[in-house]
Amino acid sequence: MLKIAIFNQKAGVGSTTTALNLAAAIQRKKRQVALLDMDPQARLTEIYKHTGLDTQQHLFKFYQDATPLDSLCQPLRNGLQLIAASAELMKVDSQFGRGPATLNKLGQGLATLAAAQPSLQVLMDCCPYLGVISLSAVFASDLVLIPVSTDYLSIHSAVKMDKALNALQPVLKQKIQRRYLLTRADKRKAMTAEVEQEMRRLFGNEVLMSKIYEHAALTESARMGQHVFEYDADSAAAQDYMALFYELQDVSKQLPRAELLAA
Repeated sequence: MLKIAIFNQKAGVGSTTTALNLAAAIQRKKRQVALLDMDPQARLTEIYKHTGLDTQQHLFKFYQDATPLDSLCQPLRNGLQLIAASAELMKVDSQFGRGPATLNKLGQGLATLAAAQPSLQVLMDCCPYLGVISLSAVFASDLVLIPVSTDYLSIHSAVKMDKALNALQPVLKQKIQRRYLLTRADKRKAMTAEVEQEMRRLFGNEVLMSKIYEHAALTESARMGQHVFEYDADSAAAQDYMALFYELQDVSKQLPRAELLAA
């Protein structure tokens, strides 16, 4: 089981869009994939709540009632699986604390899920702040994928993320594998090239070659409750996410703990 946490402390960088469409790209290559909506704002869940999704079966039940993740996985009409979020996730910090038992609970739950569905790949759409839920996803993941929109303020956010992950490494006693994904890119704007150049100067090969450009198809597909491959599999946006999938195949071969994405 390959587990990717999609996380940036800065909101509005395309984390949910990336989670959904990367999952769809993985699925198109005949892999099983599940999405974990770990954001109390439940943006990913909102996309599918009008398609028969049982919004009462959500991730908070895993924390509150020890409901197995496998029981919370709901099949979507497009073949993906989703564990829904709810606003109650905001209570995890205050109700269960930040001790090891809480922080390691998700990893244990995913291990049980892997036993039930060994070939499953998991993408975790994290909330944009460093609370228990996001920390749990980082601790449980094989790779942290950090979307960074191509504006100057996002560079500062990326540096902040790098420092936060580095500070967590002594706790985990290992390097936290990470890759930076440039999003909302625009070939017509000099700022896109300038941000990319600075990101590569700061983070080198941890910045992916793949970029996600601004496309109307991304907005329209989400509005219609679809991923971009359902909306238009031949669109430039779909091609961006398929390129990301292929690049992450290569990245996964370098990860010490992950079952290969290509397996």
